[in-house]
Amino acid sequence: MFAGGTDTTATVLEWAMSELVNNPEAMTKAQLEVREVLGEDRVIITNCDIAKLPYMRMVIKEVLRLHPPIPLVPRMARDDCTIMGYDMLKGTNVLVNVFAISRDSRYWENPEEFKPERFENNNMDYNVTYFEFIPFGAGRRQCPGMFFGMSTVHITLANMLYHFNWMLPEGACLTSFDMSEKFGLTIRRRYDLQLRAITRVGVKDILSK
Repeated sequence: MFAGGTDTTATVLEWAMSELVNNPEAMTKAQLEVREVLGEDRVIITNCDIAKLPYMRMVIKEVLRLHPPIPLVPRMARDDCTIMGYDMLKGTNVLVNVFAISRDSRYWENPEEFKPERFENNNMDYNVTYFEFIPFGAGRRQCPGMFFGMSTVHITLANMLYHFNWMLPEGACLTSFDMSEKFGLTIRRRYDLQLRAITRVGVKDILSK
């Protein structure tokens, strides 16, 4: 469980930074929220702080919608059944296409657009009240490492946004920023993400306390 949680956590964080760099307004908004809400002299951000960061939480939900770490969730029919006219025999393996559901225009307006605000003022969460958003699967077989993984993602991303400014490497520009995917057991970036981390003014003094 811990190994799986670590792997998917790294994938989610890589996509989160990719989307934020590719959408500078969202990056600025997320950084301002973290820095204004938590003040200027924090050494480290903890899980207790995450509830104060609604926009950053929306960013992570939107990242999970566009880039679910596990694109296909396997299930097995426990009994003979019929689903939408298809007969399923007991023992049939079924794959739930989470990737397709998350980009279905019947449920999502402009589904290919990165828009964290779509999660504003709604109760859509990871507890499968809404089946159009199931990045961790659904039911009793929902990912057991979900809470561990999400805590790690929230804390890590908050610290990254708080302590550093992020830029593309020298000579790179957004017009050539590759967001293509590499499909496998998890959906990773086709090419490794390379960014420059620039320490905020005063951060060295804070960290030396």
